Amino acid sequence: MNRLKWSNSMLQNWLYTYRIHIIAWSVFIIWETVMVVYFIGMLGTFGNYAIHYTINITLFYTYALLMEKATTFPNEAVWKVPLVVMLTILTYLGIVTGVDILLNTYTNILPGKLPSLKIRVTKVLYRGSFFLLFSTGYYFLKRFIKEKAEKSRIEKQRFQMLIDKEKMDKELAMSKNAFMKAQINPHLLFNTFEFVHQKLSTYSPEDAKVMLYLSDMMRFAANTQHNEGFVYLSEEISQCENLIGLHRITQGAIYIELASGPDLGEIKLIPLVLLTILENMFKHGNLNDIENKATIDVYTFDGKLHIESRNLPRLVKSKVGFGSGMDNIRNRLKYAYHQNAEMTAGIDEEGFYTLSISISLNALTIESEDKKTEQTIHV
Repeated sequence: MNRLKWSNSMLQNWLYTYRIHIIAWSVFIIWETVMVVYFIGMLGTFGNYAIHYTINITLFYTYALLMEKATTFPNEAVWKVPLVVMLTILTYLGIVTGVDILLNTYTNILPGKLPSLKIRVTKVLYRGSFFLLFSTGYYFLKRFIKEKAEKSRIEKQRFQMLIDKEKMDKELAMSKNAFMKAQINPHLLFNTFEFVHQKLSTYSPEDAKVMLYLSDMMRFAANTQHNEGFVYLSEEISQCENLIGLHRITQGAIYIELASGPDLGEIKLIPLVLLTILENMFKHGNLNDIENKATIDVYTFDGKLHIESRNLPRLVKSKVGFGSGMDNIRNRLKYAYHQNAEMTAGIDEEGFYTLSISISLNALTIESEDKKTEQTIHV
């Protein structure tokens, strides 16, 4: 049952797709039959009409297909088209002549005596040329419709490209505007910091120093966006010192030592690695024990940059962002330096939380300080 429904559906789709062809051939066959009966007064058998019109319709579409193949390459069409015409005519002549002989000899579809061979060949050549002419017109019509559709497609594609270009231009203009706003906003913020710093410096030097630290750190964070993903290691070390000074003002005595080698000025690193390590210490470390100071050491040795930290963990662990900062550093190092970076972290035998990062100097960007091109936002 399902197979029958599928067959009916296929037949309906075929009839709908080729409905114009079916109507055109039906009109042509009826018109030609009426003309023959009117002028000659003779009507052939149904089988004769069915067989010969099947051959003629096949000739029509086959020749159009062969013409399409022969003209695929224009340089070869000069000799391919005449060859196709000649072979098609000869094939059609042989098939029709042979079918007529078989029908006349073995069936009643074509009764009576056949005309002479010369007359039959002449009629077949005329009939074949007639259908070849219409088939050639059909071929050029198909070609015209196809080229028109392709031209329409190209025009639509070009129009869509113009729309996309206009959209991209608008987005670019909006991005430039947003970038200008992003530059203006830090200017206003830093000017405000400077104003508050000057006002506080007279009445409360300690609070004024807080504003100075904040201003410097905000300027570093803003400039980081324009440094193509890397910052000078020496600059981030300076911001770590600012952050330590800020915490000493706000939290009192904290014991943390930051030591760096003398040859780090030209090394560039992905930003916020040291600051994240230091922030992790403030969140989860015990920095109030003078006998067990926290340490951060940054130095180069044996062709590698080493970053090492050591601190006592708090007795009560902070649940705010626990572990996320270190995971972030590990993922960023892996993305930026791949197998050239290694990171280990954990609690050692003495109960200290230790972290060690080593990066091959060959994988780092090293640039002389007199060639710094960072975009600095001035107050």
